[in-house]
Amino acid sequence: MSKVETDKTEIIEPETICQYLLTHPDFFINHPEVLRQIQVPHISGDAVSLVQKQVSLLREKNEQAQKRLNELVEIAKQNEELARRMHLLALTLMDAAEPKDIFHTLYENLRQNFRADHVAVRLFAAPSFIDTFAGIEFAGTDTPEQSLFKTIIDKRMPLSGHLKSQQQAFLFGVSGDDIGSAVLVPLHGKGWSGVLAIGSTDASHFTESMGVELLANLGEILSYILKPWIVEK
Repeated sequence: MSKVETDKTEIIEPETICQYLLTHPDFFINHPEVLRQIQVPHISGDAVSLVQKQVSLLREKNEQAQKRLNELVEIAKQNEELARRMHLLALTLMDAAEPKDIFHTLYENLRQNFRADHVAVRLFAAPSFIDTFAGIEFAGTDTPEQSLFKTIIDKRMPLSGHLKSQQQAFLFGVSGDDIGSAVLVPLHGKGWSGVLAIGSTDASHFTESMGVELLANLGEILSYILKPWIVEK
């Protein structure tokens, strides 16, 4: 451990000096000549006064704070725009006349307005209509692949990051081989469940740390819109 040695060869621990200055904040006010004489080594090799060093540190902290503030403002702007798009999507989905229109509108909107490269819905439920083909979105109530999504469905919160290979194959087939990242949004109703999957070829587009609150809202809205078309238990 380094030590400070006085003229009287008394050894003072650096921690003792630090503690003294912290408990006596008026020391430099009462001894301004010490403040003027202290020189702090600079990375450039030149020495600067303690006051200059403090000013420099404060300036750096201010710049960091300003940068962080700008980042937060930009995030707020992006979230506001995203919320507006989600609202418009919800209104558009409500105008869809039947399930195939709901899915088509959903897929096209997410691709065009949310930079999605792949979109899929899988419902672990039976359709309440039998006059037409229900579509691949209705996977049925006894599909074994339902277990692949049990955790996310039980938690009822979207999960973003990388899909498991079995999940990716079930949702997108061979067309999803280029997916680098994705987000899974749980869907649910009385006696049924499902997932909305949004994939991107960009591995950094959907990260585990991204906010998913708006996507959770989309899942709630889509579940409500699909409710009349699904057999409930």
